[in-house]
Amino acid sequence: MLDEYLSEKRNAVVAEWYERVTSQYPPETAKFLRQQADPFANPVGAGLREELGPLYDAVVTGDKVDRVDGALDRLIRVRAVQDLKPSEALAFLVELKRVIRARVASDGLECGAELAALDDRIDGVLLAALDVYSRCREEIFDIRVKDVRNRSLKMMERLNEWRARRDEVGGPESAEPH
Repeated sequence: MLDEYLSEKRNAVVAEWYERVTSQYPPETAKFLRQQADPFANPVGAGLREELGPLYDAVVTGDKVDRVDGALDRLIRVRAVQDLKPSEALAFLVELKRVIRARVASDGLECGAELAALDDRIDGVLLAALDVYSRCREEIFDIRVKDVRNRSLKMMERLNEWRARRDEVGGPESAEPH
């Protein structure tokens, strides 16, 4: 019963979920995310628009978590780069619970056991999302470490080149002030 109801209300629920997710950003950013439709100018908004629906469908139909991994990766990768805390980055999944519960309550549906099962599915997606977030943050950390290492190596190479040129010109005593 609940699954059928949620399938019927899909577009309305996903639209409200999108609004709530974008409202978690600062007002100007939220406005931009909602209004700019160009995916190249607004990859975050495009990602949200394109992935929230399939993610919703997977939760409602009870698809396996690994089937939503691509959608989660696209949504969370951007949030991981934004240096959000894990709780902030993943709050959009908790918002789905709130949107669904509010919609069910406003329409007067009685489906406690089904809602509990749906909550469990969302919690499973939330745990998978935590894995994706952790993996993305680890990738970011690795990139930063490699960047620092490469810069350090380049500085050491330049220092060694400078020392070699100095030694060729007249030895270390030529570098001393007269």
